[in-house]
Amino acid sequence: MATLGGAARLLIRFTREDLARTRISGRPDALWDLVLSLHRLQRRRPSGTRGPLAPAEVLRWRTNTLACLSGRALGRRVRDHLLPLAPISSYFPDFLTPHTGLHGLEPGLETVLSTPRAQIGRELDELTTRSGAPTWGSDLATGDPHALHLLGGTLRDYFATALAPSWPAIQARTTTEHTRLTGILATHGVGAMLANLLPTTIWHPGDRVLETPYPMNFTIELQGRGLTLIPSWFCSGMPVALVDPALPPVLVYPLNHDPPPATDHHALAKLVGPTRAAVLLAITIATPTRVIHRRTGISASQLSRHAAVLRDNDLITEARHAGQTFYTRTPLGNALIGGR
Repeated sequence: MATLGGAARLLIRFTREDLARTRISGRPDALWDLVLSLHRLQRRRPSGTRGPLAPAEVLRWRTNTLACLSGRALGRRVRDHLLPLAPISSYFPDFLTPHTGLHGLEPGLETVLSTPRAQIGRELDELTTRSGAPTWGSDLATGDPHALHLLGGTLRDYFATALAPSWPAIQARTTTEHTRLTGILATHGVGAMLANLLPTTIWHPGDRVLETPYPMNFTIELQGRGLTLIPSWFCSGMPVALVDPALPPVLVYPLNHDPPPATDHHALAKLVGPTRAAVLLAITIATPTRVIHRRTGISASQLSRHAAVLRDNDLITEARHAGQTFYTRTPLGNALIGGR
């Protein structure tokens, strides 16, 4: 199979079962984005130096966050207790990013703080080998209640200060990416979806291997467990994966920070009518009728009538479950409103 040449690379080996079990997260992962945001805070180079320049909106976030943390007790706690656990290197502990982070910050924190002490000790030993020992790591490994309380509180307070103000925009960007990938999956199949994660991603269909640049040579054997794809607003350059092969496999990859194409809502209204344009714009993925009512202000009978026209013209799809109706915009509907 053709490869990326001499550069270090990540290889993910799929079976047929893994392809069927590949999942795309429709929401951001609170703890993955939290940890990767700590990496963004530590990148001091402004521009013109080696490596890709951070997107403008990430640079603005970094400037604002550093200003919010400067001179505050939280800033010192982040510096002394979080940054040493998540250095910019080829490794940080897996226990900081459990799979429950996809369900929100609090479920993720609950899992972090209930991590077996043996696992914490093992991963902190690996961190010490690669980047040096964090000053308070031994207290975490022994399950010291004060250390665990300090970790949980600092993670929670940092999220509230640094990530929560941007979280609605991050969620919206993740939804857009989910729409993009599900559209490729529905139209061209899972191989095309994997090949289009990033411009540098290579999908080898004959070998069922996904290849991407990586800080070091690393191979993941999925062995029927499937793969969860997690778009991240803070991920920089290369994708990230868990080190421990026993954990549920994930691939965290950077969202596209290019501004979306401008949408002329008036032009869309002229084409399909103002009410249908409003309905089409209100629908994303599995949008329930109550949300469309709230966004558009139209009645149930109006929605039913206009949704039928949009559905019959392949602009949306309709599904029913447990007495509720859900609508999803099709790739053609996305193209019509100017989305990717």
